Amino acid sequence: MEMIVNELARFLGISGEEAERQVRDYKPEEQLTVEWNNSPHETPAEIREFYRKTDKYLIELTQWNNKKAFWDRVSPLLFYRNKKILEIGAGIGTLSIALAMNGNEVTFFDINEPNCAFARQRFQDRLLPIKMVENLNGLKNYDIIVAIDFFEHIHPEELRPLIKDLSHVLGDGGFIFERSNWYQQQILPMHYDHSSTFYKITEELGFTRRANGDLVKGSPTAGVQVGVITAGDSMKNGMVKALMLMDLPPHSTLTIKQRGGADFARNSIVKELNKDWLFFMDSDQTFAPDALKRLLSWNVDIVSGLVFQRGGLPEPMIYKYEFEKDKGHFYRSMAEVIGDYLLQHKELWPTAVNGAIVLPPAQGLLECDGVSAGCLLVHRRVFDAIEPPWFQWNEDATAGEDFYFCRKAQEAGFKIFADPSVVCGHISQYIRSIEHFHAWAMKEPFPWPVEGVKDV
Repeated sequence: MEMIVNELARFLGISGEEAERQVRDYKPEEQLTVEWNNSPHETPAEIREFYRKTDKYLIELTQWNNKKAFWDRVSPLLFYRNKKILEIGAGIGTLSIALAMNGNEVTFFDINEPNCAFARQRFQDRLLPIKMVENLNGLKNYDIIVAIDFFEHIHPEELRPLIKDLSHVLGDGGFIFERSNWYQQQILPMHYDHSSTFYKITEELGFTRRANGDLVKGSPTAGVQVGVITAGDSMKNGMVKALMLMDLPPHSTLTIKQRGGADFARNSIVKELNKDWLFFMDSDQTFAPDALKRLLSWNVDIVSGLVFQRGGLPEPMIYKYEFEKDKGHFYRSMAEVIGDYLLQHKELWPTAVNGAIVLPPAQGLLECDGVSAGCLLVHRRVFDAIEPPWFQWNEDATAGEDFYFCRKAQEAGFKIFADPSVVCGHISQYIRSIEHFHAWAMKEPFPWPVEGVKDV
């Protein structure tokens, strides 16, 4: 205990003796409980504010983290090596330190400001590259989520949404290691008793509970849901063939909607989403068999393939925001940078089948502001984060319902990417693809007469 007490003394700016006395004499029912009873704690926002500001956990966790009972509680975790681990409600960082020193990639998550500041000091003292976060945005593909004495502090209204978010953070086969204290309300009235609902919620959200208590993310949400929008009451033969040849991950499913307005069809598909990923495939496009595999390999929340505009100029439907005017938002196609990339692989263009090909990957993705949804991969956390409707057509715009989605996703904090190596054909009276773009683009030096689009 001496080391952590000395660390605490330095953090608080007090003597080692005083820090030792505070830890030794600490009783939660006399300090933490009193502060809780004297603070507003009815709503989720009030509870979050209490946990954000209280400094009582500095002393309580210094005491608790040095007890044998704590280390017995977390001992199964100490056998793991080379895992990607997120600790939520990570307190003063004691367990995060142990996991990182065992060779794991550790992310620390806590909202308590004094705890985070003390944990940061401890990580820096040990030169440990532990990532510290204040929310779950952008976290994905973790092997283990650790929650020690955490879920009992969550307001009932926020329990299900939180567990759902955690399922998105885990990779397939990952698990939550949780040890919760649903009881002791007389001593610790801030503890919620979720014992009758917690495991029911986790089961409903696709977790399987092992005999040792681990909550494993299983196949019910793994894989991709392919959403196809048809122009009529049946799919074209080309789309049927594309689906048959597509390299799909295990547990993938298919949802088909007849186009009664593209926004209505896309929203209907999202409402039925029960997988981690949604891949939109429009029936008037052609796809290479490994298109989805390439898009998944980037592991980003939103990524589009390359589709060329079907009507008008054959410009790439990958856009950057330009300006706002007359209550409209104007976007310009990223034609120049895409043209430069495509020319590097001109010798491969003839190998495209019906205009579709997956070229060697670019150096990186293109970050953009608007894309077509005709070849679009989206993680379900994006749809969970924004309010419906996710797609909406506006008659005053030249941009479609997909730009409405892009703008809402950006407002929610998500980035939009495009992969120009995943080339699709776009079917009108003929299949528009690279050659048509090249014939237009090479007519005269850049800047080409790019039309751009308007959204409102």
